[in-house]
Amino acid sequence: MKKCVVTVVSLLIMALTTVCFAAESYQMTYEAKNFTEELKDNEALTETFTTPYGPIKFQIRKLWGSTSDKRLHFIAWLNDERIADEHFPKVDYGYTFRVLKNISNSEQFYVLQSIERAVLFGYSPNAKKLEVYIDSQNYAHEAGAYPYIVALKNGDLVLAFEKNNNNRRYRFNWDDEANWFGYSDLGTGWSSVISDKQ
Repeated sequence: MKKCVVTVVSLLIMALTTVCFAAESYQMTYEAKNFTEELKDNEALTETFTTPYGPIKFQIRKLWGSTSDKRLHFIAWLNDERIADEHFPKVDYGYTFRVLKNISNSEQFYVLQSIERAVLFGYSPNAKKLEVYIDSQNYAHEAGAYPYIVALKNGDLVLAFEKNNNNRRYRFNWDDEANWFGYSDLGTGWSSVISDKQ
């Protein structure tokens, strides 16, 4: 009987330890706030990041002479092969670009955010392209609320919408089986995410 109890307790401790170490935690490793406000026409922000799949290079160019709905050109290459090519509209106050890293597996995710929309990209080795995993346009929020996709000081990955202290949050966790993010709606009543973000 004693051996059985000791074995069960040992298994429970191992299970709890595994859960604790497997828990996701996100860290912001790079941020260029409102960088497009500083860019001249046809000037670009170019950055390269080391990933488990090889170097990913981003070029985000402010286009001159294009229509306002295609003012920002977003391109990414992995090992010199193009994996993303999109256009984004001209926006007030410009765009912010940040890199978030899942500490548990070293996967990196890339956020492009404005006062109108926040998008989180990540490289999918199955699709061999940069996927849009989170798009603020797909989540319920008050009209005109400012979207943020950030890592919090506690390591959570959240999408927050803020307007007139009616702030709403969603928390995201990676689902290995679905190979996609699952989320929880944390509701409204939150303080500004600015005080909680990394």
